[in-house]
Amino acid sequence: MNQSTVQEQPTFFGTWVIRAAFVLAMFGWGVGFYGPPVFLHTVLQRTGWSLTLVSTAVTLHYLFGALVVAQLPRWHCRFGPGRTAVLGAAVTALGVLGWAHAAQPWQLFAAALASGGGWVTMGAVAVNAVIAPWFVRTRPMALAKAYNGASIGGVVFSPLWVALISGVGFASAASIIGAVMVAVMLLLAWAVFGKSPELLGQRPDGDAAGVAPSSITSSHARALPGRQLWCDRRFLMLALGMALGLFAKIGLIAHLFSLLVPALGAQFAGVPMGVATACAIGGRYIVARTMPVGTDRRVPTPCNSSGAWCCGAPARTTPR
Repeated sequence: MNQSTVQEQPTFFGTWVIRAAFVLAMFGWGVGFYGPPVFLHTVLQRTGWSLTLVSTAVTLHYLFGALVVAQLPRWHCRFGPGRTAVLGAAVTALGVLGWAHAAQPWQLFAAALASGGGWVTMGAVAVNAVIAPWFVRTRPMALAKAYNGASIGGVVFSPLWVALISGVGFASAASIIGAVMVAVMLLLAWAVFGKSPELLGQRPDGDAAGVAPSSITSSHARALPGRQLWCDRRFLMLALGMALGLFAKIGLIAHLFSLLVPALGAQFAGVPMGVATACAIGGRYIVARTMPVGTDRRVPTPCNSSGAWCCGAPARTTPR
């Protein structure tokens, strides 16, 4: 490593982008992913409604969020990840307040739509959109560091929600965390997310200006737009694996808090949930460390032995 590289490294703004994305994920997952299990138990205690009713609202929260995620790329193109996250944070804060004040089931379901649709603007897709312009070769490690914010969100917010709700009540806890979340998103959108490598005269991965841009993507790789993507076998297997994993994780997390309360009490039941989420940090670092820096993460995927691509797309061959 030469002297110029050492001098330029601390000034690379991508380091701040990772930190900001970490905070983004921490609030998004801490409120929108790890909050509903605590909300479920609190609403059951406050209203006396059936577990089936409140659990359905939690399911709606996650399912509607999945629908909103599909629209995020076009919102990011139009408004940018920062503005989208600010709007999502405000909607999430209103949704959580709705969970705290709901007096009728329809109000609970309306709150679930708001909280579910809002928190995903600070979730995994948003983190990727923030990180991608700044990192190419080192993107796996950059994403791993940023996604750790999601795990820390569980470690911090699970017991924090319990402590605040016990101390000041659900409505006040929702107001405090919601206000802080919106303020932090406004700050990040202004100070970090509105900047790009081109705007600051920098290059992805902190490369020097005189270095030719490098790509780890095969020149033969092509995007699969629209329904062609759903004909790609490897994409379907990846999507199915992720869906099953999240299905199991959400099912566990959603009810774990309520199951632990009788044995540990409300205050201590949030601690095991936080510890469980911390396990993801180790796994994420292992994957990032074991993936070579130059790995081609976008390779062509022929559908048959002749090299024809899915859904009638032009035939291509996989480079050997």
